[in-house]
Amino acid sequence: MRWMIVSEWRTYPSRTVIAVFAIAIGVALGFAVHLINGSALSEFDRAIQTVSGDADLQVHATSIGGFGEALYPQLTRVPGIAKVSPVVELNAQAAGHTPLTLLGLDVLSAAAVTPRLLGRRSDGRHDPGDYFSGDAIFLSAAALQASGKRVGQSIDVASMGHTFRFRILGDLPAIPAGQALGVIDIAAAQWRFGELGKLQRLDLRLAANADKTQVMSAISALLPVGAELVTRHSEEQRSDGLSRAYRVNLDMLALMALLTGGFLVYSAQSLSVARRRPQFALVRVLGLERRGLVAQVFVESLLVGVLGSVVGIFLGLGLAATALHLLGSDLGGGYFTGGTPKLAFAPGAAMAFGALGVAASLFGALLPARDAARSQPALALKNLGDNVDPRVNPGIKLASAFLILGTLGSFAPAVKGLPIFGYVSMALLLAGGIAIMPALARALLSLVLRFRVSNVSLALAAQRLWGAPSQAAIALSGIVASTSLMIAMAVMVEQVS
Repeated sequence: MRWMIVSEWRTYPSRTVIAVFAIAIGVALGFAVHLINGSALSEFDRAIQTVSGDADLQVHATSIGGFGEALYPQLTRVPGIAKVSPVVELNAQAAGHTPLTLLGLDVLSAAAVTPRLLGRRSDGRHDPGDYFSGDAIFLSAAALQASGKRVGQSIDVASMGHTFRFRILGDLPAIPAGQALGVIDIAAAQWRFGELGKLQRLDLRLAANADKTQVMSAISALLPVGAELVTRHSEEQRSDGLSRAYRVNLDMLALMALLTGGFLVYSAQSLSVARRRPQFALVRVLGLERRGLVAQVFVESLLVGVLGSVVGIFLGLGLAATALHLLGSDLGGGYFTGGTPKLAFAPGAAMAFGALGVAASLFGALLPARDAARSQPALALKNLGDNVDPRVNPGIKLASAFLILGTLGSFAPAVKGLPIFGYVSMALLLAGGIAIMPALARALLSLVLRFRVSNVSLALAAQRLWGAPSQAAIALSGIVASTSLMIAMAVMVEQVS
């Protein structure tokens, strides 16, 4: 049967290319999203480790307004706490364009709790006295690179509606590459940026023999409204929770693209089977069994799926690399600043998405293969058009069931914060829209045929499609699936923004 595949592809190469490209796009989007997700989680972990320093526990403000600094001396008297380091943490802009995390530290306390956050002068010395100058700032390597400044120069830093000029006294050698961070004296941070009497964070170092559970219980009893106790593990969980909806939505869009590719394969294969029905009937008469025709259609789709998956893996790798280089792992959201995140190839994920691409292609060939096997050779040799009796109206029971279930599923509550039923509802509505296409095509064409059409070609086309509604539905299904994908992407982008 190889000659039938080769002749089909030679005669209609554009249809094969479109089907391969549709699968490749779905695989590429899914694989690229997976790689970007991995980079985003890695950046979250690095950001937490960088800003948290070496603290055993932290008290965080639940809003940018912070909490009263009166909590600071109270925590110093809690048994089991060896040292408390107060921190003012602000989102800032350096040199008018560089996003920056600005920390105001009590250098004496930070030296005992979070020494990695301390700056180093250009001569390599750590001098606590440098911080007591109200205009001194230490910048990480990423912040220096992004702002275009050097040690010894001045830089304008804006935050909370205030702008002040600082002198860059040195760098932050313990801060990993890619983390844009600035450190100033805590008094300067409170005074210059209108945060007098407020703190955003308290870093805690526990005593060597302290019972962490008892200490956390004692701290929780003292916390005012607007403050919460966190550990590094809880911060990682919170970061994962904040990004989970973002990641799941992107994954669902990638699967939608892959599903659209499957529908385009279905359209191409259905039209191909309908066009070659006399050829299939001839080989059936010559002795080929039904399963041979099914294998023929599935082999064609398998080749399309394999080619599309291979192209999609390389396209997804390039897409992820380009997105990370231009936008970062947050796709321009501004959560991570400075440097380009690393992209690591994931062989397991590549194989998984490649397998999904092949599966989507084979899924698209399922109904065409069934139609090819069910076709009666005697009728097919006469090339009478649609396999369905034109006197029988297309059914809508299955389509109605899909649409009703999809509508009901859209009102179902979220599962652990994720709209699982919403995704299922979207798939059911799409399936219902595809399934109702034959009946919809028959109804619309019936309206057209009520009017006298003077154009002979148009009248013949309308009569032909009215008698063969499934062929009209095949052409419409690709449009419905593609349009649904575009609408879903537009809605998600609007919600995220």
